Amino acid sequence: MLQSFQYEAIDGSGRLLTGRLDATHEREAQRALESQGLTPVSLTAARAVALKKTGLSLLKRSVTVQDRILALKQLALLLKAGVPLVQGIGTLKNQSAHPILATAFNNMEKQLRAGDTFTNALTAAMPTLPSYVHQLAASGEAIGHLGQALEDGAAQMAYDRQVRQDIRNALTYPSILILAGITAVLFIFIVVVPRFSAMLANAKKPLPFVSAVVLKTGMFLSNHKLIIFLIAAGLVWGAITIFRSQERMARLREFLAGLPLLGTWLKDAEVARWASMLSTMLSNGVDLIKGLQLARESVALDSLRDRLEQATKLVRSGHSLSAALASQQAFSDTAISLVQVGEESGELPTMLRSLATLYEDTGRQRMKQFLLMLEPIAILLIGVVVGGIVASIMLAITSVNQVAL
Repeated sequence: MLQSFQYEAIDGSGRLLTGRLDATHEREAQRALESQGLTPVSLTAARAVALKKTGLSLLKRSVTVQDRILALKQLALLLKAGVPLVQGIGTLKNQSAHPILATAFNNMEKQLRAGDTFTNALTAAMPTLPSYVHQLAASGEAIGHLGQALEDGAAQMAYDRQVRQDIRNALTYPSILILAGITAVLFIFIVVVPRFSAMLANAKKPLPFVSAVVLKTGMFLSNHKLIIFLIAAGLVWGAITIFRSQERMARLREFLAGLPLLGTWLKDAEVARWASMLSTMLSNGVDLIKGLQLARESVALDSLRDRLEQATKLVRSGHSLSAALASQQAFSDTAISLVQVGEESGELPTMLRSLATLYEDTGRQRMKQFLLMLEPIAILLIGVVVGGIVASIMLAITSVNQVAL
């Protein structure tokens, strides 16, 4: 089914063109523009544009990381296509889908027209961007490759977001599984077990020890529902407190990093993020010391960050990066060898990118191994607990001769 798309694109001479075309889907519309020699900047379904004009799209929402990434990518695309900086920012100011970003671009345009640098304007208008984006902007502005620097910054932000999303997605299903198992066990104890306990209350023969424990536990939980509720609420509040506290989250990360399989996976992800960040910094002309400082800030594990800080001090005092990392035992021998090869060949950014790719792939394999072990273990534990409760009840029933079944 054909639908109408409103587009903004750049032609071969760098002019910004707007218009509308019909296509079955967005990808086909993009290919149609590219076949005309145009570089798409934005492509929006006409219905979405109409909704925006009617005000339905002005519902209040915060600016997401994806919104910032898209804004940087659009500005980088305009600059790489030859559009002047002020004109490109003015274009994004007019077509930005989020009012907060539109205001930010408007403030940047004012500062640039007043004679300020782009880096200062970006820092003032978008202070919530990662610090490495501001550093990349300063470096790109100094060497005349601002478009590429912003594109690399957006790519690094997307990479960091993807790493966090992968970790979150990997832990979501096991968490739901464990929570569902705990809920099922509590339901059996609070609702089911007390009914059997009432049936067996007048039994003349003593119940088996395991059955007696299960029945008494069920009666206790059934008679103290308020306490159970308060404990559950306290656990939820404690979890929220941990997630909101940077200090407690740091302790939790360090604890998880010490676990056998999960810890190795988290460390691999941190190494990959560090290598990707440093590679991006060096590729855009940032000096090694500043790049090491910014890359270290991207590391979430305090223990690894402290080792990298010591390595940075050694590099500042004249040691090579590979020797500094080796002395701190921050990375594996494979990682240090790749860094050393990069230093000796003068291709350190390339070797760091290869290192990031290697550890990213290794981290995914660790994640799969972790999930392959965690899910069956969780299911097995839940099955053992539920089966044990049922077996205890059946054992109690069969041990009493005069129970009516």
